[in-house]
Amino acid sequence: MGALQKAVGHLANDVSTSGLPALGTCSMHFVVAEDTFTVSIVDGAFNIGADNPEQTEWDFTYTLNRSSWDTFCSNPPPRGYTSAQSIYATLGGTCVSGDRVAWAEYSTVLDRVLEALRGRVCGDRPARNDNPPLSSSRSPIVGGYIQLSVSGVGRRIYFESAGEGQAVLCLHTAGADSRQFRYLLEDEELTSRYRFVAFDLPWHGRSDPPDDWATTTYALETETYAETILAVMDELGLDRPVLMGCSMGGAIALYMASRHGGRFAGVCALEGGLGNPGRFVPWTNHLEVDHSHFLTSWVGGLIAPSSPSGPRNQTLWGYAQSGPGVYQGDTYFYSNDLPKHATSLMPATCPLWVFSGEYDYSATTEMSREAAEKIGGELVAMKGSGHFPMSEDPVVFRSYLVPVLDKISATARAT
Repeated sequence: MGALQKAVGHLANDVSTSGLPALGTCSMHFVVAEDTFTVSIVDGAFNIGADNPEQTEWDFTYTLNRSSWDTFCSNPPPRGYTSAQSIYATLGGTCVSGDRVAWAEYSTVLDRVLEALRGRVCGDRPARNDNPPLSSSRSPIVGGYIQLSVSGVGRRIYFESAGEGQAVLCLHTAGADSRQFRYLLEDEELTSRYRFVAFDLPWHGRSDPPDDWATTTYALETETYAETILAVMDELGLDRPVLMGCSMGGAIALYMASRHGGRFAGVCALEGGLGNPGRFVPWTNHLEVDHSHFLTSWVGGLIAPSSPSGPRNQTLWGYAQSGPGVYQGDTYFYSNDLPKHATSLMPATCPLWVFSGEYDYSATTEMSREAAEKIGGELVAMKGSGHFPMSEDPVVFRSYLVPVLDKISATARAT
């Protein structure tokens, strides 16, 4: 009996269903290297074992050939081979056959099964840093609300800030909120020199959606996004801050560096290319799919395998709390609307740095390099980092960010 077959025999005990919603009935077929097995869920009862010779149909089949399995098991694995979901994205969905709705419904189970199998065969992947300790003192973060108008529509927006000195305005990722920047806002040394300000876009976090949200399809557009950023700056009196955004926030940061660069001392675009059509998918807002669980799987593969478990899980918790349709509305901006503007972007009119994590397959290093070359910025390649550098591994991100912030601050003081 091979290592894979032996590992399958332990999966029933290794795969936990804790934290998952009530499970219904589903049959999943796995073809991994030269071995096959079946995961059966009947009225919530979970069973994993060898294939039944009489069973010829399953709700869906997940297939990894020997090469893909070996790549997934490598330590460290390359980009796009960190989870079942990341492999799905890397292979363009070809590893799944059958009912795609069932696949989306049970994507978190699929992730757990494949990771348990890998862990049983290859062992754990150690984190490169410990979880950040909780401060024993009161957090310095101060929050509040501002009322402003965007395109003639009133908005009630939540923001928070900490520190003093050169202002740094932070933009969160799609479907998330400003909590992603908590480690920067609670960094005692950094906040002695910089004032970090982060806000939640309308529909996100603690900012309000419109009153008619239940009958409105949210779809973020580039010009509305840009107008919101400038309105927040004006309301808070931020004069030439550093603009730092991640993912869709990094993408709009590139746009702002080109179209409104004179308003900023510098721009740090984190994981921000100029669009990726593959990130807009129906499963993020589908009547039969629990979007809060699907999103933790959909974005989970973008996190570096060496990121500490605490920050990793807190990052995913932010996605689990996203309102219905919000993530999909954000990816409309990144996948559909921004590319219409990208072709006409001119060189940045302020200093620009484009940060790229090694494990990001949503805005790859190649895409980030292309954006930097098009708009005239400097690429910062972050080895071993993922798509959420400021929240998934803040210690490593700090080592890349601080030299850039200090350079921008020195230049701003000299002018």
